[in-house]
Amino acid sequence: MTEQPAVVAAAQQDRPLRPLLPAVKKREALGPIKPTRMAKPPHTAAACDNCRKHKTKCSGDRPRCRRCAQRQMACHYTARPGETEAQALRRGYRALRARATEHEDVVALLRRLPDQDAQGLLARLRAGTPLTAIINHVTAGDALLQMAVTPETRFRYVFPYRAEMPASCVGAGGNPYLGSFIYDVPPLSPSVSVGSSAASGEEESNGRRALVRERQTTRSPGESPGAEHDEDAVYTAPFHAAHLVEPRLVAASMAAWTCVCDDEVLMRELLAIFFRCEYQFTSAFHKDYFLEDLAAGRSEFCSSLLVNLVLAYASVCNPKLPKRAEYWNPETLAYRFLAEARRLWDLDARQPHITTVQAGMLFSVFYNLSGLDEVGQAYRIHAVALANELGLWNEPNADEPPRTQRGKAFTAWTLYNWETLIAFSFLHAPLVKEVPKCPLPDAVQDPDWYGQLWVKYPASSTLVSMHFGQMFEKKTQFRIIMNEFCQEAYGTTLGVNSFKAEGLRRKLEHWFEHLPESLKPKNIVLPAQLQLHMYYYHLLLSIYEPLLDAVAPYQHTPADMVASSRRYMHTLIRVYFLRHGYEAMDLFIVVPLMVVADDCLELIARSEEKDSSSVALEELRATVMLIAKGLHDQRHNHYLAEALWRVLRGKMRRAELALLRGALHQGGGGDQEQEPQELAQTVRSHWPVSVVKKKEDLESKVLGRLVASYAHLNVGGDDSDDGGAEQDEAMRSEPEAEKEAVQPVGSTPPFSEAVEGPQPNILEGVINSIESFTADAKPQVIADGASIICRGRCSFGSKYRDANGPRTKRVGKNDSPFGAVGAGSTRATTR
Repeated sequence: MTEQPAVVAAAQQDRPLRPLLPAVKKREALGPIKPTRMAKPPHTAAACDNCRKHKTKCSGDRPRCRRCAQRQMACHYTARPGETEAQALRRGYRALRARATEHEDVVALLRRLPDQDAQGLLARLRAGTPLTAIINHVTAGDALLQMAVTPETRFRYVFPYRAEMPASCVGAGGNPYLGSFIYDVPPLSPSVSVGSSAASGEEESNGRRALVRERQTTRSPGESPGAEHDEDAVYTAPFHAAHLVEPRLVAASMAAWTCVCDDEVLMRELLAIFFRCEYQFTSAFHKDYFLEDLAAGRSEFCSSLLVNLVLAYASVCNPKLPKRAEYWNPETLAYRFLAEARRLWDLDARQPHITTVQAGMLFSVFYNLSGLDEVGQAYRIHAVALANELGLWNEPNADEPPRTQRGKAFTAWTLYNWETLIAFSFLHAPLVKEVPKCPLPDAVQDPDWYGQLWVKYPASSTLVSMHFGQMFEKKTQFRIIMNEFCQEAYGTTLGVNSFKAEGLRRKLEHWFEHLPESLKPKNIVLPAQLQLHMYYYHLLLSIYEPLLDAVAPYQHTPADMVASSRRYMHTLIRVYFLRHGYEAMDLFIVVPLMVVADDCLELIARSEEKDSSSVALEELRATVMLIAKGLHDQRHNHYLAEALWRVLRGKMRRAELALLRGALHQGGGGDQEQEPQELAQTVRSHWPVSVVKKKEDLESKVLGRLVASYAHLNVGGDDSDDGGAEQDEAMRSEPEAEKEAVQPVGSTPPFSEAVEGPQPNILEGVINSIESFTADAKPQVIADGASIICRGRCSFGSKYRDANGPRTKRVGKNDSPFGAVGAGSTRATTR
């Protein structure tokens, strides 16, 4: 027992000891140690529904809290992540209110919608469609239908000075043009006021139905009988927005007819623009026959001369071509086509051919729009001579094919119309006094005799008829009355007295009352239709203004006829502008514009200074501003408008000039400062720009004299003086103006050499008709056997600019469209 402890102690001494680590260095004395606190569990913004129900602590874990996970229970949160219970409560309240609003909206739709739409909505409800989807479908529409919505194509211009229609046009006696569809279309701009003289709804409905029936009778060949024409596009969009639809033009190739241009697409576009705008009023040839022979290569109704001349005319109609009004510029297409046409005219003018007659008319038109009617009248006279030689005025030849008979008859009537219009415009007796013996067919019964024109408006799949046949027929009937007036007024020394005026008025009234539906005041919309009505009142003014001082034993006194005609012309030029504007090419719109402008300027000049703020004076100023804008826009298309624009501006007073600069946005360094002081080319025109009341006033209204007196004035803006007449006396003497405006015939080379013409008995009538021109303005017509020699003046400049500044180019006969007509050569001189 005593040995065991000793053994144990000896054994413990024999075991190795546990190694000890080095002692740790003594740490520096630290401050008092703070007791550590347990971290609080994160605050739960909102508990789940189960924890809230059992009132236990919720961990807030998502998608399942700790308690629901331990008990294998479904965990659902009313509040969204990060949202408190109060916020969730408010959100639920708003959702309930929205839900109640949806029900109220559905009930309101059921009450408000038509029966058919309400039944469809109820069917959707019973099918279980959500309320939100139903409301969106009704209010916002179908998404597919929204994608198919066409853009807005309606457009209406706004008057430049005063937006409202003048009270003098509205009046108390009624104005049929303010009740027309073209004016009653709801304006897109609130600044345009619509007159209150519109017809009743029943009359409007009857008029539209009659117009639809008339259009259905002239349906296009490829159109189905059930197709309806889109009438609204005609009355809500400008005419220059439409494009011509002509299948014959697609197959036409002009490479064999002209060497000036090789761009077939461009030349087709030029022809399409010409047929759309200028052809309605200047239809010198039958469109269908011309295009058919153009595509087939036949020369009966198509020739290189005619093709080049039409393309030259069409070049000034295309707004995409720059400097198109500069007929003297060799860089323009119009110059090149016209130069080629002049070369071909020198070769073909002696040969009596139907296309040469048509080209003579177009030459006259082109020189008129260039301010060179003195040059163009020789072509017109030669066209009449060739027509007599071809026997166009006689009855149709039964041995000729029907197509040839129709083409010749159409040319005879269009030459008659053009010669009558020239006689009326230049105040002389017409060269053609008898109507052609081939009768005009009814345009409704035989529309193909005239040819049809169809256009299509943007965002419209239907074709719209231009009613060319009815337009041509009624225009010809009107020109017959105009021809009779010209013979009475300018072909005799007696003139038109009250008795003859009453007879002409009754014929015009009968013509006006029997217009077709498309040409009635309520339905007119196209530019040519509006111009036909303008010329109707222009003729009435020409008849009755010289008779204002005469005693009128009839019910319709000259004063009443003049007042009503002026009122309707003022209305028509405004309605024309509201729908179509004045930017698109329209040669004949400048005629009524200048007639109205001259009348307004005379009334403004007679107004006293104390009446400068009167309503009547403001209406006159508004009319002048509108006309000035029209000429300002048209001068980009043809040079005649440039001359008229300068004459109108030169006759204005300082007050009207200030208003003009504001209306056209020309104040403060506009394009007015960039205009040259003088006209680029000389104007050689004997056109009286307004109605001539007395023969002694004729010379003062001739365009050539007006240009010499006023065209150089008022270019400097505010530095100009008041009154065009005072400026004229201060800056230029009357003899100098007369010398530049009218030169003797012998001062320039002869206009043409001898050209084969009509027989001597025909020449006698031609010579007698020419006697109505002034001695220094008429071309010399010399009869020698069966020949006619037309001599006139064609001296004018050919000035253009390049990088080195203005230069003067002398153009010979072979490279200038304004050289000599015959074998002789004429050099152009620059002023």
